Parts: sequence; structure tokens; C-alpha cells
Amino acid sequence: MTLFEFYNSLGESLDEVLGRLRLESRIAKYLGLFLNDPSFDELKNAFAKNDAKTAFRAAHTLKGVAANLGLNKLSSSSSVLTEDLRPGSFTANSQDLLENVELDYIAAVEGIKQLN
Repeated sequence: MTLFEFYNSLGESLDEVLGRLRLESRIAKYLGLFLNDPSFDELKNAFAKNDAKTAFRAAHTLKGVAANLGLNKLSSSSSVLTEDLRPGSFTANSQDLLENVELDYIAAVEGIKQLN
């Protein structure tokens, strides 16, 4: 899969990311590094430990990393979760919002793994 096909499969824009990172090789490199970013695992672990403050930080980090890579759906769902967790506690919606983040995260990771 090419970068164009990857971004298109997610409903995102390669041109947007090129405007920020300038080179396809740089984008591919950072997408590869994203696979090793611990933010999502930290988020899941924080939920498992009922640690809303750590979950907030992990969601906030994931939001920023995703935004920089043009993974806007993941950035958006992470942003909604970040705002939900901002007061420092879980809400009745937190688990559902985490599930939305997880779906967007899985879609991004599966696509990245298919890049040429």
C-alpha cells in the first residue's frame, strides 16, 4: 500500500501531512515509529488500573501524535476522550470514548503495517 492509498483508506489527506512534514520518506518513517509509541498501551493500562490522570495524559499525547501524522480521526476521538478525562476522573462516557479511540487506533495501525 502506498502512503496515498493509506491516507485515502482512512479518509485522510496525504497532502495535508506533506504540507507539514514535507517528504513522503519522513512521513513513512514517523508512521513506522508510531507503531512503537507507547501512548495507546499507556491509555489502556490506565483504564485497567482506574487511573484517570494517567489516562488523560496518554490520551492527550496520542491526540497530538495522531494530529501531527494526519491521523485526524484518531486525533479527534482522542481529543474527545481527553476532554472527558480533563477533570481528572472517569465519567459514564469514558469507556465508550475509549472504545472509539481503540477502533481508530486499530484502523491506523493495520494500515501502517500494510505500507510498502
